[in-house]
Amino acid sequence: MKIKYSRLESAGNNFILLDYLDNSLPEFNKISKLIFDSRELSNSDGLLIITKSRNKDFELDFYNPDSSPSFCGNGSICAVKYYSKFYLNKNYEFYSNGVGYGADIKNNQISLVMNEINFFKEYEEGFLINSGTLHYVEFSDDLGDRFFNERVKKIRFKKKSETNPFNINLVMIKNNHIQIRTFEKGVNRETLSCGSGSIASILAVFLAFKKKYSLVKARGGNLNVDFNFNNKFFEKIRLISKPTIINSAYLSI
Repeated sequence: MKIKYSRLESAGNNFILLDYLDNSLPEFNKISKLIFDSRELSNSDGLLIITKSRNKDFELDFYNPDSSPSFCGNGSICAVKYYSKFYLNKNYEFYSNGVGYGADIKNNQISLVMNEINFFKEYEEGFLINSGTLHYVEFSDDLGDRFFNERVKKIRFKKKSETNPFNINLVMIKNNHIQIRTFEKGVNRETLSCGSGSIASILAVFLAFKKKYSLVKARGGNLNVDFNFNNKFFEKIRLISKPTIINSAYLSI
């Protein structure tokens, strides 16, 4: 069986997208195991399933390559990019795994409008922040391969008692931006970028140093984050990127 898909990319994250807007594909629950076992998905950063919605523009389900459901910032931006090919608007509203989000497009740049963030837990070495999914953020003066890999192993072992699994971001602060490297739990490896991780990292820097940054430089590309803080929670959060549609092809399952 061959299933048509689109591959999209945002700041170095690449995704497989299946279009269920017209219900022309086989039921997902009947072919899901074959999809998760496919080579194409294992070489991506996740699976986007886009379907119709009764009261929003569309619904998005995101799955990590290990089949675990989650929220994905860059994946959501890519889904909006794909949907805008058929329905050209300035503003969009959609559900992602049952939670409502917004987005707007200007000059091929997509701003993902996030919900308020009020969960952040401070540790001696960093912060645990829920930016759609849990991220543990730690500051570092070294983002080299050896240090990053060793530090990720230590953090995963030390924090394995946490109730829920989490992604890991190591952050280096520069004069006018931050640099990040990310280990993602559902991918079980480093990814070249992470939208929700970029948000969590920017917010952690603000909590720790009371300094507001916008530009995030990851190995795969740049993202921008904007927000307000009202002394209790973060609001008016936007993740900004310029996603691209790479190609269309077929999954062999």
